[in-house]
Amino acid sequence: MRLKEFLTSKIFFKNLGYTVLLTIVLIWFTMIMLSVYTNKGENIPTPDFKGLTIKQVEAIVNKNDLRFVIEDSIFRKEIQPGTVVIQNPVSGHKIKPKRLIYLTIASFLPEQVEVPKLTDISLRQARVLLESKGFALGEIVLRPSEFDDLVLEQKYMGQTVQPGLRLDNGSTIGLVVGKNMKDGETTIPDLTGLTLPVAKKILSVRSLSTGSVNYDTAILTSEDTLNAIIGKQIPQSDSTTLVAPGLSIDLWLYRKTGTSNSEIY
Repeated sequence: MRLKEFLTSKIFFKNLGYTVLLTIVLIWFTMIMLSVYTNKGENIPTPDFKGLTIKQVEAIVNKNDLRFVIEDSIFRKEIQPGTVVIQNPVSGHKIKPKRLIYLTIASFLPEQVEVPKLTDISLRQARVLLESKGFALGEIVLRPSEFDDLVLEQKYMGQTVQPGLRLDNGSTIGLVVGKNMKDGETTIPDLTGLTLPVAKKILSVRSLSTGSVNYDTAILTSEDTLNAIIGKQIPQSDSTTLVAPGLSIDLWLYRKTGTSNSEIY
């Protein structure tokens, strides 16, 4: 049979009809299966997991036929450890059942970070470097030096801290900064009987620095701390001898009532 005769025969049109019908059925079946597989029309809003514990999260995802995975953990002082900090997708976003939710929780311990080398650079550079590493800049103590604005020491909790030591992220690092003292010599004032804020203002006016601050063991509450007065200072007051600006004055504070005569060294 010739091709032309075959294309115009009943057999050809019959087979063509079967083929078209089968194609339509296959397409219809595929669409039905896709609809079932993707849960078409069954979108639900993503629950809000922030601030919840993992047990609370498990109860919610089981109830809503969802899934979750802990993707990361970060430390936040203001957030309760073990609770959700970040979620993806965010709450309220339309999702389908079985969807996987990615969670970031607050860790129980802060991340440990290496202390950078801050000496022999300017105060501005040290400040930027500290912030980039996640540390906070603490008290800045001025010390007479021929190198103005140069960091001479780096301290943590009053003690010299070496570069490379690992501390909690967010720790406060204090700096001892050089100050050119060619001019402006001053005398050491008498700070006994004053509160710490008043003493700091006087020292600042005289271009002197506050050194270590030591509290008597009888100081127990925040009110005691605010009302504490200075009972001892080193170096002692001297109205005759001139000293270079930037000198540090160590202070000892006691309860205002004077009920304790103990000293802290």
